Amino acid sequence: MEDKKQHCLLGGSSAERWINCPPSARLTEDMEDVTSIFAEEGSNAHSLAEYKLNKALGNNIEYPKLTIFSKEMDEYTDSYVSFVLEQIESLKEEDSGNAPYVMVEHQVSYDKWVRDSYGTIDFLAANNKTLHIIDLKYGLGVKVDATENSQLKIYALGAIQELECLYDFEKIILTIYQPRIGNVSTWETTKTELLKWAEDVLKPAADLADKGGGIFRSGPWCKFCKAKAICKERSKVALEILNQEFRNPALLSDNEIEEILLKADDISSYLNDIKDFAVAKALDGKKWINFKLVEGRSTRKFTDEGSVINVLKENNINPYDTKLRSITDIEKELGKAKFKTLLDNFVNKPQGKPTLVLRSDKREELNLVNTDFDVFKEEK
Repeated sequence: MEDKKQHCLLGGSSAERWINCPPSARLTEDMEDVTSIFAEEGSNAHSLAEYKLNKALGNNIEYPKLTIFSKEMDEYTDSYVSFVLEQIESLKEEDSGNAPYVMVEHQVSYDKWVRDSYGTIDFLAANNKTLHIIDLKYGLGVKVDATENSQLKIYALGAIQELECLYDFEKIILTIYQPRIGNVSTWETTKTELLKWAEDVLKPAADLADKGGGIFRSGPWCKFCKAKAICKERSKVALEILNQEFRNPALLSDNEIEEILLKADDISSYLNDIKDFAVAKALDGKKWINFKLVEGRSTRKFTDEGSVINVLKENNINPYDTKLRSITDIEKELGKAKFKTLLDNFVNKPQGKPTLVLRSDKREELNLVNTDFDVFKEEK
């Protein structure tokens, strides 16, 4: 979680973007941050987790002023605290029973490599052997991987800069804790390797980004860029496939199909982003030449369910739906642990619809010899 009061230009949370696309930092510097209910929910979850963890460590702290709270948030922040305490015990055992140095929501500077830059680490623990950094991610939409994670590597550099005079650790453990989707991702590296990355990759990219230099590059890092809908480079990359001249103008070869598939998600994402941007502008009063705002489709709802029930009963019609509540709804009320104990034996997860992904995806490739996908073929 970045500093709660302000963000620096080259912050850790946007590092993947400005490392890969240095000029995007200055390009978006004065663009307004877009807030959402999801961001507010994440901020509240972090505040609650910070409070609970400090209390568990015996630190005096006031209960936060939350604008969003739920039973689910309470449970997930509890699980985060339990996980962190387990890691503290592990480091304690590693160091012959000596408690590690720990910090919660601690701001560090990494300006040795990135000018005037800092970030806030959710949790860090250190002894003379190991530095462990844990980042709480409360989002549901994007699964975050700790492997080679630029944000966590930068935070580790900040910890090194602050603690190198006190602790001589070499092993570095970086962890993403994302409880709402059951994702606990951990990656291990060394201080030597991390310092090499800082000099060879981070510092050169940061110097370019700080000056507004470098070249624009489109990629997965565009997802959270404030200029993603109107960036010309992204538009060029996403649409260049349409201007390619294939050998056979009538039929695509297998290689050409794969070439299109490699860019399909980027194109789809770009088109959705620019459509959302255009709608937002229209809502602000922008008059597009060839497009206009209209009312979209909506779902009908009863305004007075009690009266509807009475009318149906008077006409001998059963107003009640006897269908069982959804799994998600029941699990949310019971909590994941209790749901698993009581109902896990009654839950079946059917085979998912086949989808194409890159070879680098961690999911196991389907064995078509032993798999029947006729049901999906019939749906088309």
